[in-house]
Amino acid sequence: MARHRHIEGSAALTRDSLEILLDLVEIRLGHVEVHDREDARELRQLQQTRDTLNGILGIEAPPPPRGMQLPLDRMRRAM
Repeated sequence: MARHRHIEGSAALTRDSLEILLDLVEIRLGHVEVHDREDARELRQLQQTRDTLNGILGIEAPPPPRGMQLPLDRMRRAM
C-alpha cells in the first residue's frame, strides 16, 4: 500500500485539496465491502482518515446513511 515518507514542513494543502481528498475517502467508504480482516482494517483506516480530514476542515461529520453502516456482528467476524 502507500509508503510513509517525510513531508516537508512547508508543504501545505489548500482547503479545496482537503475537501477533494475528503470526497474521495467518502466515495471509497461507500464501496468498501468487509469480507476479512484486511478489509476491516481498510475500513477503519478510511474512517480515521475521514475523521481527521473533517477535523482539519472543522466539519462535524453527519452519521453515515443506514446503507453504509456495517452490521456489528459481521465486522467482528471479519476482525
